[in-house]
Amino acid sequence: MTPAPPVPSFEQGPIRPPSEAYSLLVRVIRNCTWNRCTFCPVYKGTRSSQRSLEDVLADVEAMATAAAVLRAEGRSALHGGRLPQEAFQVMLFLHGGERHVFLQDADPLAVKPDKLAAVVTRVRERFPTVERVTTYGRASTLARRTAGQLGTLREAGLTRVHLGLESGADEVLMAIDKGCTSGDLIAAGTNAVQAGLELCFYLMPGLGGRDQATAHVAGSARVIRAVAAAAPGERPLVVRLRTAAVVPGTPLAARRAAGEFVLPDDVEVAQELRDLLEQIGDARLELRSDHALNLLPGLEGSLPVDRERLLAMLDAFLSLPRERQARFAIGARLGLFAEIADLDDPARMARLESQFAGYEQPDADELLAAATALRARFI
Repeated sequence: MTPAPPVPSFEQGPIRPPSEAYSLLVRVIRNCTWNRCTFCPVYKGTRSSQRSLEDVLADVEAMATAAAVLRAEGRSALHGGRLPQEAFQVMLFLHGGERHVFLQDADPLAVKPDKLAAVVTRVRERFPTVERVTTYGRASTLARRTAGQLGTLREAGLTRVHLGLESGADEVLMAIDKGCTSGDLIAAGTNAVQAGLELCFYLMPGLGGRDQATAHVAGSARVIRAVAAAAPGERPLVVRLRTAAVVPGTPLAARRAAGEFVLPDDVEVAQELRDLLEQIGDARLELRSDHALNLLPGLEGSLPVDRERLLAMLDAFLSLPRERQARFAIGARLGLFAEIADLDDPARMARLESQFAGYEQPDADELLAAATALRARFI
């Protein structure tokens, strides 16, 4: 019997949000159209380019063929050379229930709306069980899109936009070379939610450094309040926390080395988050802490309903003696602690103390500095 022909390869971009781990990844545009943000290491040294509609649709067909093979033969089909290595993500998509699709790379919304709508339409046709089609988007791009253009995408089946807020303070946005203003962020977010799209803002506590922490919190709270107010009740704004880290080789690392930027430690970040919750007030939104960069994974809920509970969680950490704060921070970064109560677990504490065996006991400031440095591991 003639062996079945190999399934064609298809492109995959380098990243996707953690919430899209089981999504089908469809690469519409390569790399980042801006690529100047000082904190981001992902696309440095690359150039952005749009893929032809024909190539993207061919990828969708290849993914559909790979999915059919995997449904028929199971995981064993990944071995033997018939499927390209990127079919592993198709297997994850099947394992996740064939429900989610994510469009790559950094700014697919920069593609002409009718072209992007054609991609979404084909995805929906070839994978009819899909419930959610999402994409990254840049604020400056989304702010320029008209209601009609975004409506075209929504009608084609786009459901959600992931947008890097990072900060709502103009002075911080300028310092990180974000390429947008707080006004752009408000316009972009308002455009998205009013077009019927779900919106996920990504906020980076600590990104203002110690010098601009107050402005960072105030500006971010202002943008979040404005966009949250525009979102309908059935589709509230989602804010996902991504604690700032300094990655070697980035422009932000160069600023830090020159003494121009000091990254707040975990205690300072917790205070920023407490101030943010206070300044957000009664804004209605969903807060998510779904990344290993964050010290407190339990810091999430529906606001304003859960605000007092979240404030109490932050107060519990901030009220600890500094030595206990430092041990919790380093324990969390080492994967030993998930919640503050873990400090009272003898087995977990013994595992933490074993890390220091044979060394001079570090003080609280040294532990907090080490925990801050460890954040870069999670990028």
